[in-house]
This record gives sequence, structure tokens and C-alpha cells, in this order.
Amino acid sequence: MDERGHGSAGSLEFQSDATVTRSVVGVVKARDVHLTNAGAGFVVAEGNFSILNGGCGPVLANGGVTIRNGGCGPLVANGDVSIENGGTQVVVASGGARIGPRAFVGVVVSPNVTVEEGARVLVRSPLALAVGAGAGIAVAMLSRLARRR
Repeated sequence: MDERGHGSAGSLEFQSDATVTRSVVGVVKARDVHLTNAGAGFVVAEGNFSILNGGCGPVLANGGVTIRNGGCGPLVANGDVSIENGGTQVVVASGGARIGPRAFVGVVVSPNVTVEEGARVLVRSPLALAVGAGAGIAVAMLSRLARRR
């Protein structure tokens, strides 16, 4: 496992796993990515991704995502997502999404959403899908009307 600690970097790319500890990084790309007491601007994980006491911007993960005591920007995961005592703007997960105690999510799109006591979700699927589809149709109709004039 590759590790980075105590500093900052613009971009880190690893062929294997990456553990970023007590650092701030612009972009992290690796198989499995783990942020501990750290921050990252953009994260691309070919496997799983986890945050413990940290945060980041947008996340693309080809596996599961676990957030404990932290948060991130928009999150797309090809696996299960679990958030506890943290939050994110948008979760799009192909697996289940568990929003645990003291967690907050703006929008969740997942085939199975579990919102535990003490958690908050503004919009969850299928309502999120309906709102997104409706907004897309409205924008398309307005742009057609604008072009005609």
C-alpha cells in the first residue's frame, strides 16, 4: 500500500492502493483510495473509496464508498455507499445507499436507500429520478421556445 502524509500535492496517481493521511491533495487516482484526516479536490478510485475524518470534492468510485466523520462533493459509486456523521451533495450508487446517524445528503439515487434515525435526505429515488427527468424536459422545452423567437 502506498502512503502519503504531512504535506500537500497537486496530483497523486498510484498503480495500487493509496492512503492519504494528514495531507491536502488536488487529485488522487488509485485502485482503492483511503483519506484519513486528509482532504482531496477530486478522487478517482478504480475500486473502493473511504473517508475517515476528512473531505474531498467530486468522487468517482468503481466500488463501494464509506464516509465516517467527513464529506464530499457529488459522488458516483458502482457499489454500496455508507455515510455516517458526514454528508455529501449527491449520491448516485448502483448498490444500496445507507445514510446513517448524523448524516446529510441532498439527493440520493440508488435501487435501495436506507435512511436511519438522525439522518437527513432532501430527495431520494425514485423522486430524484422524476425530478431530474422533469427538469431535463423543462429545459429542453424552454430552449426550443427560445430558439423559435
